[in-house]
Amino acid sequence: MTVVTTKQELEAAKERGDVEIIVEGELVDKLKKAKKVTMVGAGTLAALTAALAAAAVTAPITGGLSLVAAAPIAAWSGVDVAVVILASSIGLTLLNAIFKDYEEISSNGRLVLRKRQGNSGEK
Repeated sequence: MTVVTTKQELEAAKERGDVEIIVEGELVDKLKKAKKVTMVGAGTLAALTAALAAAAVTAPITGGLSLVAAAPIAAWSGVDVAVVILASSIGLTLLNAIFKDYEEISSNGRLVLRKRQGNSGEK
């Protein structure tokens, strides 16, 4: 059992293949909100990823205004643009891996993730 409070700790626990991960603190709310992004179709997710990648490259030059480019795609997908930006800050690949490989066991101010049975052989 591993307790994590940051994206980096979560990523490390996932990479190690920890069987149970307990998420605490601010990261719990971020994961719950960002989970919505993992439920969109693969094509929509690819479009969101591409839009955010392009916006991230130009954001320093445009003072962040290029992030508005993700808004139409987010609206089309039914996911709020703020959630999309939050998800991208955590990492879409990490989110997909977490919610694909782990099931949510409980969530009482913290989030307990347990490795799905089909994935328990990985380490």
